[in-house]
Amino acid sequence: MEPDYITEMVFARMPTPEEREELALPAGEPVMILRRETYTAEGAIVEYARGVHAASRFSWSYTFHIPD
Repeated sequence: MEPDYITEMVFARMPTPEEREELALPAGEPVMILRRETYTAEGAIVEYARGVHAASRFSWSYTFHIPD
């Protein structure tokens, strides 16, 4: 199943108590959620990934080649 396109979503929210403990977050610090879904040309999902990151330690950067 060959990947054809990817959809990513990035958003912030307050952490759950478990996330706050696991990430050693100070009180009041939000987390950033990065969710990625990779699909075939026919629309079948071949990958789903979700990352939970401390907002103060999160960076997001992309480089895309633009097709002809």
